[in-house]
Amino acid sequence: MPPFPRFALSAVLCTTLFEGLTIAGRLLSGGSAAEWIEKTEPPLWLQVHHMFWAIPVAAIAWAAWERFPRVGAALGGIAMGLVASDLLHHFVVLPLWVGNTGWHWP
Repeated sequence: MPPFPRFALSAVLCTTLFEGLTIAGRLLSGGSAAEWIEKTEPPLWLQVHHMFWAIPVAAIAWAAWERFPRVGAALGGIAMGLVASDLLHHFVVLPLWVGNTGWHWP
């Protein structure tokens, strides 16, 4: 598969997967993210929006794109999926589910 379709497919699949995991985590925790953080005191890397995990993944994708276009395209799609999932969660899912965007900083 050429790089761009691989990138697009990876982005769509990863958006779906990451958002599904985010919703499952919220359902399994039985409360809001803030309540979960207060109750479990997870490390900071688990408290940040998953959009921010796209930064190192995108950097690796960019570095790999020319030499390993398939890997670069797949990683670029994963990075885009992380960003799209976080935006979808905060600006579509949460307003429909709880009535606000839930946008906060750890």
